[in-house]
Amino acid sequence: MKKNYIFLLAFLTCVLSLNAQVLGYAICFDGVNDFAPVYRSTETGIFGTNANNDSFTIEFWVKDNGNGGKHLYSKHYDSGTAKEGYFIEKSATGTVTTGIANNTNNWTTITGTRAINDGNWHHVAVTFDITTGRLMLYVDGYWEATANGITPVFGNNVDARLASSEYENTYFGGAYDEVRVWNTIRTASEINIGMNMEVDVASTGLIQYFKCNEGLPDTDNWILYQLVDHTGNGRPGDLWNVFRLGPCSNWVHTVADSTLSVDTFENNSSEVSLYPNPAKNFVKVNGLKANESYTIYNTIGAIVKSGTVANNEEIAINNLTNGLYFLKFKNGSSMKFIKK
Repeated sequence: MKKNYIFLLAFLTCVLSLNAQVLGYAICFDGVNDFAPVYRSTETGIFGTNANNDSFTIEFWVKDNGNGGKHLYSKHYDSGTAKEGYFIEKSATGTVTTGIANNTNNWTTITGTRAINDGNWHHVAVTFDITTGRLMLYVDGYWEATANGITPVFGNNVDARLASSEYENTYFGGAYDEVRVWNTIRTASEINIGMNMEVDVASTGLIQYFKCNEGLPDTDNWILYQLVDHTGNGRPGDLWNVFRLGPCSNWVHTVADSTLSVDTFENNSSEVSLYPNPAKNFVKVNGLKANESYTIYNTIGAIVKSGTVANNEEIAINNLTNGLYFLKFKNGSSMKFIKK
C-alpha cells in the first residue's frame, strides 16, 4: 500500500510537480454533510441506466470514524413502486452490506461477517456479473458473500455518490483511498494483488479512479474542490462541504502497511526473496540461513500446503489452481506469489 512520507519538503515536492505521484493521502468525510457525487444519473453506463449491460466492480479502502450515516457508496432509489440501482453500506453490526435492485421490485442484498467499524482501514470490493446475475462481496481481500440469478434494475433517478445516499439523504463519516470503478468483473486474485498498490490508469475496464492524493494531510486545502479521475474519462468526484472540521473533513494520511490486517502478509526481511514470481510449477526462496518450516495460504485464508524448505530448494506448486497465494514462515516473515 502507499507509503507515508513525513517530511514537509517531500509533500511540497510531490504537490508542485505536475507529473509526481503524491503518496500517503486519503480523503475524509465528516459524517455531517460531506460527500462526493461521482457521476451524474444521465449516463447510459453503470452510473446511469446501464443500457450498455456492463458488469461492474467497485472497490475502495475505507476507515470508519463512527460518525454519520451508513452509506459507503450509493446509487439507489426506492419510491415504493420502483426500486433502482445499487448500494454499499455499513450494516447495523458494523459489517458490510451490498444490494442491487431486481426486476421483482425488491432489493437483493448480501452481508459479510468482517467488521469495518473498528477504527482501522479496510478494503471493500463488490462485483456484479450482468451475465449470470451474480453479486459478490469481498472485505480485506476475503470473499464474504454471494447472491446469484439477479436481473438488475439500474435506473437513472439519482446520482452515484461516495460517502452518501442522495435518496436517503445520509452522510457517512470516514476516510477513503484508492477508489476504483471497473466495467469488468475483478477476480479475487486481481482484487488481492491490486488493493495494496496504485494501479495502471490504462488498465482494461478501469472507468473511474480516485487516488485521493490531491491535498496535503492535516491542512485546510480550501482551494481544492474535486477528486481527480485519473483514467481521463472525465468523471471527477465533486467535493461538497469538505472544509476542515476537526481531524476529518479534508485530506488525511492514508493506510500504512502496519495498519493492514495481519492476514496481509509482507516479507519482514529484505534479504529473503521468492522466485520465480509469477510461477508455474515451483517457487524457491533465496536468502534462508537454515531450513525453515512454511505454510502456504490461499486468498480466503485456507492452508493449501505446508512443509520444510532449505535455501533455494524447490517448493512444488503445480497442483495449485491459478491465483494469488501467501507463503508464511514459522518465524512470522512471509511473501506473496502468483501461481499462473
